[in-house]
Amino acid sequence: MHDNVTEMGGIIRAAREAKGMTQAALSKATGIAVRTIIDIEKNKRHPTYEVFYKIIRALDLSADHIFWPEKISQTPEQAQLIRAVRSCSDQEQAVFMELAWAYIRAVTREKGATKKADDS
Repeated sequence: MHDNVTEMGGIIRAAREAKGMTQAALSKATGIAVRTIIDIEKNKRHPTYEVFYKIIRALDLSADHIFWPEKISQTPEQAQLIRAVRSCSDQEQAVFMELAWAYIRAVTREKGATKKADDS
């Protein structure tokens, strides 16, 4: 069995907590018993495909985060934001990108100004 199976529970727990969900809320969203979710998160039980599918869908989590975590260069929160932006219209995406780039430029300038002041 793949080594990441032992990490699956922790990844699922972290994704659930990142969404601000309790185990009970995940249970309600998936129809999976709370005890089963607890056991999966503690790596006491490995989910069937059906259970796994329901969990990752409810958590809006890419299966890549579980099966290839070493290849993931973004957090579940970042991936969720990217999916949210992709679900927007082209016009909404353009506005978001404009705002994001303006913010990045402002933060970069601020960091540069702080660094210059520290160097003085």
